[in-house]
Amino acid sequence: MLSRLRRIFDRRFRDSRLINKIMLIYVSISVVPILILGAFLVMQERNTMQRQRTESMKNALEQAAYSVSSDIRVYNNLSDYVAYNQTVSDALTGSYSSKYDLYEQYEKTIDPILQSPSYFSPDIEKLKIYVNNGLPSHGETIAQLSDIKSTKWYKENKDSLNQSVTWIIDSKKHKIRSVRTMPLMEMNNVTALLYIEVKYNALFDSFDNICQDGQGLVVLDENGNTVYQKVNGVSAKAVPVSRLMSGESRYGHFYIESKKIQGLQLTAYMYGKNSFFIWQNVQLVIVLLVYISIVIATLLIASRMFQRYVVNDITSLEANMEEVKKGNRALMVVSDSKDEIGGLIRGFGSMLAEINRLIKENYENKLSLRKAEMKALQAQINPHFLYNSLSLINWKAIEAGADDISELTLALSSFYRTSLNHGKNVLSVRGEIENVKSYIKIQSFMHDNSFETVVDVDEDILEYETLNLLLQPLVENAIDHGIDMKEDGKGFIKILGRQTANTIVITVEDNGVGMDQKTADNIITFKSKGYGVANVNQRIELFYGKPYGLRIKSEPGKGTKCTITIPKRKMS
Repeated sequence: MLSRLRRIFDRRFRDSRLINKIMLIYVSISVVPILILGAFLVMQERNTMQRQRTESMKNALEQAAYSVSSDIRVYNNLSDYVAYNQTVSDALTGSYSSKYDLYEQYEKTIDPILQSPSYFSPDIEKLKIYVNNGLPSHGETIAQLSDIKSTKWYKENKDSLNQSVTWIIDSKKHKIRSVRTMPLMEMNNVTALLYIEVKYNALFDSFDNICQDGQGLVVLDENGNTVYQKVNGVSAKAVPVSRLMSGESRYGHFYIESKKIQGLQLTAYMYGKNSFFIWQNVQLVIVLLVYISIVIATLLIASRMFQRYVVNDITSLEANMEEVKKGNRALMVVSDSKDEIGGLIRGFGSMLAEINRLIKENYENKLSLRKAEMKALQAQINPHFLYNSLSLINWKAIEAGADDISELTLALSSFYRTSLNHGKNVLSVRGEIENVKSYIKIQSFMHDNSFETVVDVDEDILEYETLNLLLQPLVENAIDHGIDMKEDGKGFIKILGRQTANTIVITVEDNGVGMDQKTADNIITFKSKGYGVANVNQRIELFYGKPYGLRIKSEPGKGTKCTITIPKRKMS
């Protein structure tokens, strides 16, 4: 009996309207509003405590970063004190009658000044001046510039060193250096570098004790390299570096704060667990647990019903749609349900069948049209007849001494030979360049040499493949709509061929009348009267894919530049 009643209910529910199903499910979970107040209070408390913890983390990070920035300002001020010290400059650029006089100057003048910053900041490990004027080295204060020219940090930063302080951080060797040139000595034609090395851990010690349980801290340079790191109860890799540098305030169960360290190209990031807090009130906890239990039980029942009677059909329809999206249209989409979803599934099945019929019909029509066009083209063009005719014209021109006619005939023969390409769509870059050269020669005859042409193509790309007749429409467009419309000055066409790591880039540039950029963009998308240029872009996209194609930049009165981008593929 129960089984029979269940079957009747299943059928009635399945065949009922979707709105009735939704209403029934909604009624079954109406107990949820009972939990709204409790859930609201819990969320309020959680958000309050979370804001407090986030604010505390933010303040701690700002204070620590400010402390490091303050130390950097102190070191920079000490650097200024030494770099702009006239006494030091005079002592290192002066002339001495004996080594004793120089040594005395070192001991009485240089050493006290260079050692004094250590009294203000005991974290300074080394302060030394490197010079190139031939003065002998002296203890830990004076050395030859040649002593550091072979070091890695000097080689990498020598071109950027100037009178301003440059901080160089080596996270691997735990070295942090301040380097600058000394302007007063440069005025005496002496190159000098002031080098200050600071204790690595001492600089970042303000970050040591700010991490609470469940928090981590990392200091990154501008390239994402870890300079300093501290964790407390979390993994050092809990938040990826890319997520930290992206500027996001949240990642997974972590919230993130960041602060730039002034004076250094560094940023400190601090992340903490997004923990859930609740009152220590036993009665409230019990009430919440009861409410949660009721909600869970109700939701389990309702979700099961919704899953069985609604979601499964929708999921099946979605799966069928995904298969169609992938190109699999050989599907039988049916449903015996009489509700709206069943009707939707059957409608989708009918639509799919109609699409398949139309695709097949369209494909067959296009195939027939393509065959007819090919036959017509083949009937119109007999390559052997054409080449023999042009060859005969060439020999007649030679016999008559008409060299210009002979040259024009050879150019025309070369153009059609490459254009036809034995019926192949692909040829080498070399062949395409030779083809466009022949076309340019013909156009030059026709235009009485009214324009000049430069073809500059890298030898390395000549044996890569390209599509046939890509450049000719661009050159034709440059002549007809650019150069021919010039009112003064000689026309100029430049063809350049270069390569990148994965692409071939060929540009056709002219000094014609140009056009506005909106018009240039329309040319590519078949929105203009001419189709040759748009066809070039469409052929590239169809053959090589969307990342490749034709782009046009133009400006009225300044000419037009067409850029073709295709992948690097060796001719097979």
